[in-house]
Amino acid sequence: MKVLSWRIASVTSLLLAAAGVTHAEQVSGTFVAPVFKFGNNDIQNDSVVENADGSFTMSGTDGSQAAGWLLGWNINVDYDPFINGSVTLTNFSSSAHNYTLFLDLPVGAFGPTSVFGGSLTATVFDDNGDSFASLGRSDAANASPGIYQGTIDGTGVLDLFGAISCSGSGPHCSATLTDDNGLPGPTIPGPAVNGHIGTILKFNLSAGDRVVLNTNFTVEPSPVPLPASAWMLIAALGCMSYLFVTRRRAGDALPAAPI
Repeated sequence: MKVLSWRIASVTSLLLAAAGVTHAEQVSGTFVAPVFKFGNNDIQNDSVVENADGSFTMSGTDGSQAAGWLLGWNINVDYDPFINGSVTLTNFSSSAHNYTLFLDLPVGAFGPTSVFGGSLTATVFDDNGDSFASLGRSDAANASPGIYQGTIDGTGVLDLFGAISCSGSGPHCSATLTDDNGLPGPTIPGPAVNGHIGTILKFNLSAGDRVVLNTNFTVEPSPVPLPASAWMLIAALGCMSYLFVTRRRAGDALPAAPI
């Protein structure tokens, strides 16, 4: 029974491979640093920790009040692949500014197609107490249609989030908004992945205020339907297994022959 079951599983695996179902290559125990930039500046992580599931958590802070901005991050990356985590940015200057946060993660190639999904939750805080705080799309010339963009091999495939603000409710107000697509899942059909996935955050933050951005981008190989002949073979193997087990149990139930 165990031998037959193993053979069925083996044949099924071969059929799945023949149908073109592939998976991203997991880089176990090895941290392959992504390209991580704030504007034009490379970001250096203060800490990289490997998690039990093989993913890695990057964390750190950069900037200062004297520099006019302070950035903090705690981002989980997996080469299977996904990117999710939290980024906090404070604008200490006396005017609103455009900001760009870019992360490109090298991953194992898979295809011929993929499915993906992503989300962004943003909370904006009136830190300077002027009863107003806003987060909106960057007005830079090359800004994406949304604050959030998910990318596959450098090409934007998902744009999320418009704008959020708080005002009129007194000093130190705050506001939160979430936008997502293709989740839970992921479910949005996409191209093959040749070696990279990424996220780009381009936004405008009001003067003296702070934003917390919780972001997620997940990409997986899309399941390829097996041909009808393959399903017929799997069904036949299942029937054989059932008959084998039934007959063996029937044989075990027979009384011993008299001596």
